[in-house]
Amino acid sequence: MSGRFRGWLLVAARTPRGCVFAGLALGLVLGCGEPDLSATYRVERHGFEHRVTAEGTLKAATTTPLTVPPDVQHTVRLAWVAADGSLVSEGELVARFDPTSMEERLDQGQDDLRSAGLEVDKSRVESGSKMAEFETRLEVADLELSHAEKFQKTDDDVFSRHDIIVDQIDGKLAAERKAHAEDSRQTRQSLSQTEIDLLAIKQRKAQLIIDQAQDGLAALEVRAPHSGILSLTRNWRGEVPQIGAEMWRNQGIAEIPDLGTMEAEVFVLEADAGGLAADKPALVMIESHPEVRYPAKIRRVDAVAKPRFRGSPVQYFGVILAFEGEPPSGLKPGQRVQAALTLDAVADALVVPRQAVSQTGGSARVFVRSNNGFEPRTIETGASSLGLVVVTAGLEEGEIIALSPPNTSDGSEEERKGVSALAVGLSP
Repeated sequence: MSGRFRGWLLVAARTPRGCVFAGLALGLVLGCGEPDLSATYRVERHGFEHRVTAEGTLKAATTTPLTVPPDVQHTVRLAWVAADGSLVSEGELVARFDPTSMEERLDQGQDDLRSAGLEVDKSRVESGSKMAEFETRLEVADLELSHAEKFQKTDDDVFSRHDIIVDQIDGKLAAERKAHAEDSRQTRQSLSQTEIDLLAIKQRKAQLIIDQAQDGLAALEVRAPHSGILSLTRNWRGEVPQIGAEMWRNQGIAEIPDLGTMEAEVFVLEADAGGLAADKPALVMIESHPEVRYPAKIRRVDAVAKPRFRGSPVQYFGVILAFEGEPPSGLKPGQRVQAALTLDAVADALVVPRQAVSQTGGSARVFVRSNNGFEPRTIETGASSLGLVVVTAGLEEGEIIALSPPNTSDGSEEERKGVSALAVGLSP
């Protein structure tokens, strides 16, 4: 029985000779009639505590994360990383990445930039040649138009109607040729500029690759921003980053915890979590120093129970325990701890064994001994633990109750099943 539970247990029995015997803590009462053995409990008032145990590890409330630099645009391969749990100083090298992929991208960008520059030069030469050709065509068309306008046949006294019409047609044709030559020159000029603009985009793209590669090469080393203990980041399988692993930008590598903000993360079985809430007291024991108990309080409780281990159906509530006052010195993240969490505490209460309480029709009741044997009585209950229940109404101190329904008309098979279910049940 947990907490400060104490009380009297009696066993009453009748014998044909009418002898009576009462024992302290556990005894026999002998009377007349057929043998009838019933375990009983004398109700007393004392303190009650509902405590549950949990285990977990220490962690820092605040940490400084170390990640793959954001200047790395693509995946990089981890070449070296400091040992997990090592003490690092400010500015000390923590991780280094393989520069091979960045160097390849830099070479590729430089090749693309040179190629784009050559294409720009070629396009400008070809564009100049084409523009000279169209300028020549425009000059020829302009000369033809000027000649047609200057020597156009208009006098119908001298020239025939046919000659006059042919000259008019030739003049219009010369004008159309000039307009077409001007349009062709402008079109070619616009097309040449578009080709150059496209090649300029290609140059900027190549330059961007070069800049990214150079920034990535400059960021291939990660250094500690301040002194502390290095804790490598673990994935969902609990594995730390391995040499040769491919990583992407902003992916976590490690963290440096603030040792002045240590707290305990423990896990409580879902079945024991009744009454689990913030600000309730707890005691924390570090496994490396089992002789010391540190007072703490529940800071946060997970909203949903989850399995602790992959593939396990057992559910736990994660609980964060904050040390009262300054955290103890010398604590390190990852140290294993055990904790005792006080979920309910009553300084002075009537407490009965859980197995003595049965549920019938939605109400709780016990069997109280009287002059006529054991009589059922409805009670009101309060806080409870795995083995004890606080009675808030319906019982008086000093009364004797049966630990299980006696063999009477009131102690039916259904009643006994209810008591059995309560006896093995868990705290609400």
